[in-house]
Amino acid sequence: MQQQTIEETALQTYQENILYLQEKHYDVFEKITALESAIEHGHYQERYELQYKEDGYFDVRERDNEKWLYGKSSIEHAKLAAQSIDYTKEGNLFETFYDVVIEDEDAASYDDAPITHTPYSASARIINYHNKYAQKQQTTMKKIYKFIFFGTGLGLHISEIHKKIKSHVYFITEDDLELFRLSLFVTNYKALTDEGAILYLSIFDDQEEFEEKSNNFLKEMFIYNHYLKFFHILSSNNTRIKDFQKVILSLGYLVFNYAALTSGILRPLEHIKNHYKILNVSKPFNSSFVSTKPFLVLGAGPSFQQNITWIKENQHKFIIVAVSALLSALEEHDIKPHIITHVHGFDDALPHVQKVKDITFFDTTIEMFSTFTTASFLSYFQKENIYLFQGTSEFKKGFSAFSASNIGALTYGLLLRLGVDKLYLLGLDFAIDEKTGATHTASHEYTKQLNIKKTSYDVEDDISYNNSVILTKGNFKEKVKTSLMLDSFKKQADLMTKLYKRKSTKIYNLSDGAHLQETTALQPSEVKIDELMDFTKTYHTLKEIYEKNSENRLTKEDIEALKAKLIYIKKLKTILQEYSQRKYSTMDIFHYNLLGLFQDILAEDFDEDARELNDVISMYLQYISGFIFDIINTKELKNEKHHIKALNKIIIFEINKLITHYEDFLEDFLKEI
Repeated sequence: MQQQTIEETALQTYQENILYLQEKHYDVFEKITALESAIEHGHYQERYELQYKEDGYFDVRERDNEKWLYGKSSIEHAKLAAQSIDYTKEGNLFETFYDVVIEDEDAASYDDAPITHTPYSASARIINYHNKYAQKQQTTMKKIYKFIFFGTGLGLHISEIHKKIKSHVYFITEDDLELFRLSLFVTNYKALTDEGAILYLSIFDDQEEFEEKSNNFLKEMFIYNHYLKFFHILSSNNTRIKDFQKVILSLGYLVFNYAALTSGILRPLEHIKNHYKILNVSKPFNSSFVSTKPFLVLGAGPSFQQNITWIKENQHKFIIVAVSALLSALEEHDIKPHIITHVHGFDDALPHVQKVKDITFFDTTIEMFSTFTTASFLSYFQKENIYLFQGTSEFKKGFSAFSASNIGALTYGLLLRLGVDKLYLLGLDFAIDEKTGATHTASHEYTKQLNIKKTSYDVEDDISYNNSVILTKGNFKEKVKTSLMLDSFKKQADLMTKLYKRKSTKIYNLSDGAHLQETTALQPSEVKIDELMDFTKTYHTLKEIYEKNSENRLTKEDIEALKAKLIYIKKLKTILQEYSQRKYSTMDIFHYNLLGLFQDILAEDFDEDARELNDVISMYLQYISGFIFDIINTKELKNEKHHIKALNKIIIFEINKLITHYEDFLEDFLKEI
């Protein structure tokens, strides 16, 4: 009779789980349904068997080798798992911040630093305060707000840990679909959400799906990301732990900070003030010349140098579009590009142009640069040949904005967007040299040699966004070596294909690097183009097209949009002013009011024209909130009222500094024009 009750309970738990998955996690529901259908029709042979042991617990037996998943009480295993979870800031956790130390005197000096010079200019005081009162070696957390489970087993440890920590957000991963299905009979996943917790499930996902769900989990209540505790069940492999760490390393606010974003947003106004032409990239050029002629995109990957002779011999068959890192190499080999592209917004890119011996070599080349480009870089080129496309902000309404963190992917996307239908890619490897480990061709100022002997990592290893070598699908080879950074650039290129490739577009990848979606792998020697192009005639034709699609002034509508941004800033300042005058009796009240402030700032109604400032603030809050809420969540914090007053003052000061910089810049610009 007891056995029947256990079976009935298991079936009831399963049905509740299935209904929950169908409603909240439909992708997982579909996978479970497909598995059951395959089992029922004999297309899949089950590998596991769920058994209830006489000692009063469930275990899983592998049919082939008679091994047990637990081999002991799964209930006791779950209790031990829960006991292992502590509130320290070390061990079995991810850190989603740069661990820096800022002394008192340094924090004071950053008060005078311009926002665009360093990410510490509006965060130093917060980090300094964190250094003093929330040191990870000496303090513990009051609560674990977000938690990750790598591997489900039968899920009993998930329920037991949840009873202990009552987290607000869980991320549960399991690559074995059949095993996860068995857990549905034992663990009620819906019950985890009964007190308001949010569940993210990554079950039997491919790499892209896992990364997407990891990012969604990180976005949820991002203020609690500072320390992310996890539990890894031993029966599960550890690759997902490293995969998740890679996602963290690629977080936007770590890769491209709010200070750089602010600079990229405001710099276009400097160029507009100096009457540089802004290129309309909102739609294709509508030019038969652009759509019918073959374009060759030259990137700075290793394949460029490997094929330099072929490029030189065949340059007159293409409209050549080259990234700025190749300037000196192109000059050296007497390869004159029709178009140069550039996006980097800092002066460390100047060596690429400073290495050119005679800049007049490019006097009949069109410069298609991002508005993020520095004035010092622009000064090397003929102003009449410079056409700036808007990057992260759109001050010329209707001209659109086009951005990416990699110039190769961005150049590729731009040409697709502007209507190029015959596209050849060379040097867009998004992979490293198989023999030397070089990330770029030798002419690139910041090429580096990576360790090509190691392409897999243990959980204990440190991995780096820039330096860790991994494998990816190759263009000519089955697999090629790349880095996390280069792989992220490849994904940007694939996104460009998805967004802008037309049915009529033919794309040929000539690079001995990573595979790019919807491209045809073609060896350079196999390219068949008979028509030759006159360089001077091509230059003048392109000039006419670019002139037709660009302007060097703001319209009345553009200026009104700038004024709308200022109205938005005034609203934000009012919110901050009202918040600064509130008094708080406990840290909990301060905590939830601060949450409300962040939500009010990000949710404040704004004209569409002010979206880019909202993006900056969002990135800024992601950057600083981990430090702030870790302080608030520190158990050892004494004299709460003192800390509330101090923190409140610092937070308002730093956010105001960021907003005021933006406000002052816009007001000065409007006065000058």
